[in-house]
Amino acid sequence: MKDEKRSCPYAGKCGACQTLNLDYESELSMKMKRLIPLLGRFGHVDEILGAENPIHYRNKAQYLFSFNGGRINFGLYRASDGGIVHVERCLMEDPELYSLARCVRRLLEDFGVKVWDGRRGSLRHVLARKGFSTGELLCALVTRDGVTDGVRSLAKELVKRFPKLVSVSVIVNDSDIPLWTEGEEYVLHGEGAFTDELCGLTFRVPTKAFYQINPAQTEKLYEIAAELAGIGSEDRVLDAFCGIGTVGITAAKNGCASLEGFDVSPDAIRAAGENARANGVKKSHYQVRKDASFLVGAGKFDVIFADPPRAGCSRSFLEAVKNAAPDRFVYISCNPDTLARDLAILKPAFQVKKIRPVDLFPGTEHVETVAALTRARVGK
Repeated sequence: MKDEKRSCPYAGKCGACQTLNLDYESELSMKMKRLIPLLGRFGHVDEILGAENPIHYRNKAQYLFSFNGGRINFGLYRASDGGIVHVERCLMEDPELYSLARCVRRLLEDFGVKVWDGRRGSLRHVLARKGFSTGELLCALVTRDGVTDGVRSLAKELVKRFPKLVSVSVIVNDSDIPLWTEGEEYVLHGEGAFTDELCGLTFRVPTKAFYQINPAQTEKLYEIAAELAGIGSEDRVLDAFCGIGTVGITAAKNGCASLEGFDVSPDAIRAAGENARANGVKKSHYQVRKDASFLVGAGKFDVIFADPPRAGCSRSFLEAVKNAAPDRFVYISCNPDTLARDLAILKPAFQVKKIRPVDLFPGTEHVETVAALTRARVGK
């Protein structure tokens, strides 16, 4: 049965949402039917924790520009063919994000900013982010050629029109990937970051940093992870793939012996250190690493968190975790297929104690899952 509250006129064109033909309860049931065959062999799969509000939950939006046939195309990226879907609103995004992106579109001609057409022009897409607790907005103008006078003037006008816009920057994309944001960043206003609150703590989020897109469900996810980790004041904790430090800091907010973390992004690592200090984590250390080779000879960790990308954990990382032999290992996964693969690798060194799905992505086939493991005792 279709849920009229989730009726979207672009559902068949955009491709970002795959389950809007179902009501929300049916969507959750579908996700459980996928999870149980994959993860049930490791233990009981708890009922998925659904969202109280399964629309307008996204705190991040990216709108693409192109120039074709003498007209500017503006809208959401369609992954199936690389096209652009013109939308007046997105059912899953916070409405203020569209308002910000739409304002950029309306100001282009006023400031002489040309859209990239594959050979000439400048602007390629706009990235908008919002702190749901603080209301702060961030905007990144992604261009082919960096900062121009027109882009600089457009940024100043955006700041005038949006009082909560705390950061505007330009990111260079000279690649063939439409939504690529790994190029050089030039901050035109603010500090290249916004702040938000999760689980009663404040976090600084840089423009490019990973930050879960559904704040309400993320708080539930992190509270579950923290409870399952059971961190005590004498525990040494490792936050693997830590990003800006949200998982480890929220779990250790009541105290631990030390909190350490690693990630591939220097910007994220700097933010993680700032966030730990700002939230009163006294003994913290973060480092830029591509792998967990440093675990060899690093001493005993009582708790290890892992929140990897969709590809899951590498075999070398999982072997390092097995050798490190923490008492508790909490794995947060956005891909049940790779989670099942990785749990199989961790056996028999670890026993799965809890599997709890959390729906961070209503309207889609994706689901987040927390798996809590404990070190297997010799002879058991």
